[in-house]
Amino acid sequence: MPRLKLITFDLDNTLWPVDEVIRRAEQRCRLWIAERYPEAAECMTVEAVREIRDQLLREKPGYVHNLTALRRDALARGFMAAGYHSSEAARLAGEAFGIFHDARNEVVFFPGALDILAHLADSYTLGALTNGNADLRRIGIDDLFAFHHSAETVGRGKPEADMFLAALKSSGSRADQALHIGDHPLEDVGAAIQHGFGAVWANLLDQRWPADLPEHPHRIHTLHELRDLVTLLDA
Repeated sequence: MPRLKLITFDLDNTLWPVDEVIRRAEQRCRLWIAERYPEAAECMTVEAVREIRDQLLREKPGYVHNLTALRRDALARGFMAAGYHSSEAARLAGEAFGIFHDARNEVVFFPGALDILAHLADSYTLGALTNGNADLRRIGIDDLFAFHHSAETVGRGKPEADMFLAALKSSGSRADQALHIGDHPLEDVGAAIQHGFGAVWANLLDQRWPADLPEHPHRIHTLHELRDLVTLLDA
């Protein structure tokens, strides 16, 4: 690999564990609705909102590339099911989503995340590539990244090429000068390799590598390992 110029990171389950973050954010959103609109909360159970989201995905599969719109529109349908007019339901859904999104950006980093980002940012262009809707500014690390592309901003999520091409355009790099680090074997590692990037599997949650995918040689179990691995890959 020619000298590295660009290192891109997935976010959820790569820089921080996300499952508990989402559970807490959903709970805070439900409590907000229950406190202010108890009659709506009776209709908007966890199961009911999940069914609404599934229905929206069946109606418009493109929602998979815009999780913000999916969650907000599901909330709006929930309020409409509780008897609210569409315009009022949309307004309340926007407020409820704001509660969710504030909590969604309250993350706890994996050990070493901030240190390795600061270390790498001194020598490389760093970019964030995510299918999720985390907000780096709210989280407080936007200053470490030259750019942040998401499925929402480019219109298609990983493993499609769009986000990787956007990263190359934003950084002025070639694919053979780029390295992507992420937790998902297919959407991160497999996609990065397919689109010409180098790749590192960030297996910080001790997952099993899928048996139907070729073994990948570059993997880490802690972010501290990236310091030496990037040095090796850039030699």
